[in-house]
Amino acid sequence: MIIPILIIGLIFRLISITQSLWLDEGINVVFARSLSYKTLIFNYSLGDFHPPLYHVLLKTWILIFGSSEISARMPSVILGLGVIFMAYKIGQKLYDTKTGLIASILTATGPLLIYYSQEARMYMLAAFFSSLSVYCFISILTKDKLLYWIGFISATVLMLYSDYLPYLLIPTYMLYLLIFRKRISSSTFKSFIPAFLLIFFFLLPWLFIFPQQLKGGLEVASASPAWSKVVGGTNFKDLALIFVKFSIGRISIDNNFIYTLLFLPVGLYITLLVFISILRISVIRSFLWFYFLIPIIFAFLLSFFVPVFAYFRLLFVLPALYIILASAINNLSWSLPSRILLFILLLINLTSATIYFTNPKFQREDWKSATRFVKENSTENSIVLFESTSSFAPFDYYNNGKVEAKGVLDSFNPTKNAVSQNVKSYTQNKDKVFLFQYLIQITDPQGLAFQSLVDNGFTNTKTDNFQGVGFVYEFIK
Repeated sequence: MIIPILIIGLIFRLISITQSLWLDEGINVVFARSLSYKTLIFNYSLGDFHPPLYHVLLKTWILIFGSSEISARMPSVILGLGVIFMAYKIGQKLYDTKTGLIASILTATGPLLIYYSQEARMYMLAAFFSSLSVYCFISILTKDKLLYWIGFISATVLMLYSDYLPYLLIPTYMLYLLIFRKRISSSTFKSFIPAFLLIFFFLLPWLFIFPQQLKGGLEVASASPAWSKVVGGTNFKDLALIFVKFSIGRISIDNNFIYTLLFLPVGLYITLLVFISILRISVIRSFLWFYFLIPIIFAFLLSFFVPVFAYFRLLFVLPALYIILASAINNLSWSLPSRILLFILLLINLTSATIYFTNPKFQREDWKSATRFVKENSTENSIVLFESTSSFAPFDYYNNGKVEAKGVLDSFNPTKNAVSQNVKSYTQNKDKVFLFQYLIQITDPQGLAFQSLVDNGFTNTKTDNFQGVGFVYEFIK
């Protein structure tokens, strides 16, 4: 039965996969295809606050299959299917095959997992190796076998080279082992000590680079407080948002009051299932709660020092929630009520996924259309300016060097004089300028670039708005 579920999961992950690459995807793809492995690991990684495994995987994939939108996203699609399978295996290991199948159905149709399985980013890589690590950890506790130890050490090391927040699974494992040490065989408990030391040994090479990466990330957050709020907030609203996004995906409504009212029935229903699942809890099954809650709590506390708390960074714990919900659905001995409970949860998933598929507002930034607009309306003497220190990667991806592009800012805190000088220099002998105001609220809230163009004799003759990218202004002199 898992095969049809994987096929369904694949179909959902292929729908709308050709939508435009957005900023972070564009950065990953452009640099992965242009940089050497050495530069990608030791130089590019210093400015990208993630471990290097995904970038190495993406570059290798691009070398073999090319860098089209579909190709660049296929590793995440495949890893997303791997997450579905691991949800099945964990549910089967802790409960039974039926619970595992229900968990895999929920994982296959989960709107947030569908979204990030279509993204050329490292989150599904981290989610897959996290779930594999958890499966091997649970397997060791139920049956101490060498194969499970090899799987646990390998999956955990690869998880740690995928993303940073999954590191929080290590203290989660340790906390569980300490609390239930009397319920675990002495030999198994003691064997985790060399296992964790071996994991640390394999991670050691990257730990020499991590301090430089952390320093760079903190400097960016300090130089641009607005940017640090984008990459991760630290308040109870963001904490509550985790459970909202896990339940209904990325869909949202600007009116918070209406948004809350619409989510309330969903939230109450999921809360009910969570309470029902407690009826089937045991020592080994309680690890699901550690797996789901401890990384979220630790990440929230960590975010007071490093801005990392965001729902998409915690995607690796979402399979735990689906397994918990699956155990609640399968807890009822009556067939009809179980089917009704599953139907309601699937209805929530499919409704949210359908809204995402059909409404461009909830899809990715439309750099494809914005770049096409520029290319179709440019002349030999045209230039594209960005409210940044350089052009943005997704524009470069779709532009292919056809239209000259520059960033007019000199730093995260630009001065009027510096912006004016850059605009004047870049627009010499130009009769048409396209100004992208992407991220202007963060990089140039005073609108210095727009004003500098006006001061240099350019007139705004046309303005277009593109989903996620924002306004693109066309200036003529």
